[in-house]
Order: sequence, then structure tokens, then C-alpha cells
Amino acid sequence: VPGQKEIEKNVRARSAKLRIAEKI
Repeated sequence: VPGQKEIEKNVRARSAKLRIAEKI
């Protein structure tokens, strides 16, 4: 499913943002 790849990218982006927020 092509849409699944987009969801994975969004999840990774969110997780990355959360990690950055935790570091701050």
C-alpha cells in the first residue's frame, strides 16, 4: 500500500520531533 509508506514517514517525522523536544 503506497499510503502506508507516507504514514511511516509521518510517524518517523513525529518521533524525531518528539525526540528533539525531549532534548530541549
